[in-house]
Amino acid sequence: MFEHRKSIFESFTLLIFAFFLFACDAREVAQIKVDVPAGVQVPEEMVYIPAGDFIMGHEEEPRTQLGKTVSSNAYLIDRFEVSREQYKKFQPKHTFPPKSALYPVTHVSYAEALDYCKAHGKRLPTEVEWEKAARGTDGRKWPWRIFVDHPNNGFSGFMSEPVDKRKEWISPYGVYGMGHNVWEWIGEDYTYAEQPESERGKFKVIRGGLLQTHITIKFSPSYFRNWMEPETKLNFIGIRCAKDVS
Repeated sequence: MFEHRKSIFESFTLLIFAFFLFACDAREVAQIKVDVPAGVQVPEEMVYIPAGDFIMGHEEEPRTQLGKTVSSNAYLIDRFEVSREQYKKFQPKHTFPPKSALYPVTHVSYAEALDYCKAHGKRLPTEVEWEKAARGTDGRKWPWRIFVDHPNNGFSGFMSEPVDKRKEWISPYGVYGMGHNVWEWIGEDYTYAEQPESERGKFKVIRGGLLQTHITIKFSPSYFRNWMEPETKLNFIGIRCAKDVS
């Protein structure tokens, strides 16, 4: 009788352990296998995105590419958003609380973002590059694929997180912070079909931040296009750089 109970207990323990492992694995985002061509040097802080097709936009979002297949060249993109610590090395006058060194830099204009990337031999990403790095090739709505509620939903105010946090929300190419941290300047004007002439050239695209009201916080879909005047400096707009593959 004792041996029988012991066997049941051991089986139950193994079942719980297996469930725990499965739950942990389920939080990991499956990664797209990428082969970097010989001769291409990928800096440690960047990710190589191969040339090829992907699904861009959503058919129900008229200001996007409507879920069409779009092609991109190969390129490099920063694995993380630019941190306050990194930006201070470029701009010594930039200040921040010591404990927030790894938080994304904010309060930077479009021109300042351009200057930062240029100083590091990079540039701002295009919309095609940003969206492909965020969603991969299967047309997923969220970089991490499965919908989850934002843990701070219901709280007012914006709170960013360290640029290397939330591995469970990385993109299928291993890029962090796409859709759940700060918005990021994109190197293109905000345009769309039938755009009024008065708006043309007035705004720049920003991508990947949180959608907020005074009572809700939600993740932005990987195809969501936002916009801002280039002179704007706000606590929820930061930088991610990209680079051509030579």
